[in-house]
Amino acid sequence: MKRGILGQIWVETAIYTLIGLTIIGIILSIATPEIEKIKERSIISQTIEALNNLDGEIQKVSQSEGNVKIIDFKITKGKLDINSKDKKIIYTLENSKLEFSEEGQEIKQGDITLKTEKVGKRFNIILELNYNNLDITFDKDNKLKTLHGAPSPYKLKIVNVGDNIVGGNIHLDFSLV
Repeated sequence: MKRGILGQIWVETAIYTLIGLTIIGIILSIATPEIEKIKERSIISQTIEALNNLDGEIQKVSQSEGNVKIIDFKITKGKLDINSKDKKIIYTLENSKLEFSEEGQEIKQGDITLKTEKVGKRFNIILELNYNNLDITFDKDNKLKTLHGAPSPYKLKIVNVGDNIVGGNIHLDFSLV
């Protein structure tokens, strides 16, 4: 009789353990995407703050020719495009589960234009700074430079070149230090 009771205890223990693990698995499968969305929302908020700081430094450098500023710019996830041809700085968080704003609608938040684009079942969140009043270059060339997420911050150098044509746009050159 004792062996039957011990066997039953072991079977019940195994069943309760499996039930507990199943419940934990279900909870994790529900909670993990929500945790990821919270992380991405935090990344977007930090990036908006970083872009506002970058914009402030760009405005300071553009005040006088010969002015130079080196900025630490950290990108944990996503990419930053310095687009000389279109005179824009664009941050993109690709392949996100987070629908940060209404799809296709542009939202102005200070000087930053925020937009969410749907790509399949996921979203691309785009933050854009427009510099139509400046002539921006990267390494003295009109090109597109992309900075990807990295563990350490980029050292971004901004120089007011001072070769402006009278009445023309102020020329700022970006480079990595």
